[in-house]
Amino acid sequence: MTMIMSIVRLLLKPLKQPEIVSLIIGGVILGPSFLGRNKMFATWAFPLSSQYMTTTFSKIGTLSFLFLSGVKQDPSLLKKSGRKAVVIALSGWSLSLGSTLSMASIIGKHVNVVADIGGFGFYNILATTIAVTNFPVAHPILAEFNLLNSDLGRLAMAASMITDLIAWVGFIFDESLRRSKGNPLMLMSYLVSLAILLIIIIYVFRPVMKSIVKRTPNGRLVEKRYIAPILLSVFVVTFFCDFLGGRLADGLLFLGLAVPDGLPLGAAIVRSYETINNIFFLPFYFIGMGRLTNIFLDSSWKSWWALQIIICSGYIGKTVGTILACLFYKMSWNDTISLGLIMNFRGIMELFTYSHWVADKLILQSAFPGLVFSTVMVTAVTTFLVNILNGNSRRYLAYNRRTVEHFKYGTELGILTCIHGNENIPSIINLLEASNSTRENPICVYAFHLVELVGRSIPVFVAHDSQRKSSHPTNDEHFVKAFRNYEQHKGGQICIQPFTMVSPYKTMHEDICKFALDKKVNLIIIPFYKQQTIMGNREAMDSALRTVNPSILENAPCSVGVLVDRGGVGNKIWATLDNFSYSIAIIYLGGKDDREALAYASRMTKHPQVSLTVVRFLQANSKEDSMRDMEFDNKLLEEFRYRNSMNEHVVYIEEIVQDGPEMVTMIHSMGNGYDLMMTGLNHSSKSELLNGLSEFSESPELGVVGDILASPDFFGGIVSVLVVQQQTQIQTVVFKI
Repeated sequence: MTMIMSIVRLLLKPLKQPEIVSLIIGGVILGPSFLGRNKMFATWAFPLSSQYMTTTFSKIGTLSFLFLSGVKQDPSLLKKSGRKAVVIALSGWSLSLGSTLSMASIIGKHVNVVADIGGFGFYNILATTIAVTNFPVAHPILAEFNLLNSDLGRLAMAASMITDLIAWVGFIFDESLRRSKGNPLMLMSYLVSLAILLIIIIYVFRPVMKSIVKRTPNGRLVEKRYIAPILLSVFVVTFFCDFLGGRLADGLLFLGLAVPDGLPLGAAIVRSYETINNIFFLPFYFIGMGRLTNIFLDSSWKSWWALQIIICSGYIGKTVGTILACLFYKMSWNDTISLGLIMNFRGIMELFTYSHWVADKLILQSAFPGLVFSTVMVTAVTTFLVNILNGNSRRYLAYNRRTVEHFKYGTELGILTCIHGNENIPSIINLLEASNSTRENPICVYAFHLVELVGRSIPVFVAHDSQRKSSHPTNDEHFVKAFRNYEQHKGGQICIQPFTMVSPYKTMHEDICKFALDKKVNLIIIPFYKQQTIMGNREAMDSALRTVNPSILENAPCSVGVLVDRGGVGNKIWATLDNFSYSIAIIYLGGKDDREALAYASRMTKHPQVSLTVVRFLQANSKEDSMRDMEFDNKLLEEFRYRNSMNEHVVYIEEIVQDGPEMVTMIHSMGNGYDLMMTGLNHSSKSELLNGLSEFSESPELGVVGDILASPDFFGGIVSVLVVQQQTQIQTVVFKI
């Protein structure tokens, strides 16, 4: 059954459709509208003995999804959203509500939709549902389209939370009136029951979760023994909601909001359970939804089309209302139209509401397929258009060179360094010290601590200002202190600005590249995602990190250096300039990346405690059919040798070899007396020395030579490697967020 959903997902992938569309269509295909109409298939796929299990798993998946959505929400976003998000949310909500009710009134004079759909209160609840943009629906779609950490995504999240808040108040009011049936005593009983549930969540569950957080060391996830009882509380709250007569969605979302988001508790819950729920339990809900969707039930097609027109009028009204509010705040047309479309995203929350209407007999089951159809269509169309508007049109060009080679001495060199963990700090600081920042040629360093976004909805970018405390608590004391101490030790010769970026790994490169472009950075230094183990093998710190480095290399508006920390002197920070010592070797084959590596190393030669060895490999009897690269290489090397002719710490060597294997042998014979080996990512396109070597390369982001140097077989596994890529082109394409 899940295979059919996977096939639908694969077929819709070229159309850039979100996963929710595939799940809905897959569920409908399995239902009585298509495959389930065949009795043999229905008996085989959904035997009577499995219905209880399917229903149970469906409820577990839905309840867990609602709880996890609450966990990932950040209530403080409502305080920080400002008037702009409030105006946009209210404008779209009110215009959608008015247009839906107005169209229903007009059509109702000609078509008796209510008689074919259900109860007379249907128009009111339908208009309210259409007017709302559910946070649990918009968040995963924005994350899937890499818009979550953009300004547009943050604004959409804030606006959706505001409409959610309006919806909760409205639905609670509607539910209380419907259940009371005009009896004040029953109305009071329902409201008191809801208040009791909130008191239990706020004054029982919340303090318990806070105590768990206090017991957890900084920077770590909570112990797994706490996760199971918290997940069990989901079903406890479900029981209380059902017993007290409240809506399950309200209770579970409130419980999720009571969980402290992010590290250590919220992240642990999401990381431990979300994948299991999404893969195993949640698909059963869509199977059940598909079985409820039967297009062959008796229904008036005239009423069906009238219902679609009413629903479309609500979506159009919401789009127009959102656009008008965005234009009032003078947003760009691209963002204005995109936000108008995003506010119409539909998904599981709407389906959950519609099935709730069928169960409570607010509508006839024959009306359910029309509601499902409108949900699929509006989501498919809006997501397709949003993807077009935020594809290549959201990129812009950097029109000047931002490299070390073309950097003018006497001006400030901008370096952006990325840190995954504390183990990266010593090697980065030692590299910065070797970079020789002085008052005459200063360096401005932007140090980024990269943290994966887990257990919360909104990415966080924290600037660690030494003069004021950040409003976002983070576990970066060691990171900030290390760079602050180094900055103070340099006595004003270097400027360091530490930041913490909490973002999904999938889109982390966009924030990095955007920041580098805005700050006119010349070089981004990123750590290699694999670290050397005690046995000498290379293991990934996190498999999700694999996508970060290639994305930065592809989109960076400046030069990029990938640092492979192999230990050596990189495992400690030199205390003073007097005992600092750094030995560097460059493997030079030719090409712009090698020239960029040499330009960076040339700056280091001005440091009195840095020694540099440049080894240029030339092929015997080469055809020299890349004369342009050769001319640039010869010119740069001549200038380098002239400038360092009196520097006893600089050695230049030319080696003539027959082929690649001989070159590898000579590199291996250089010994392990270096702290850092440097080379370019790519080399001269006509170099025949690389023929056959690329077949053994494991990491494309290190290049052929860089991968060889980073191999555990070279230099005793203690020499770090820096692989440099020069700005890929003058007009580099970078994401604009």
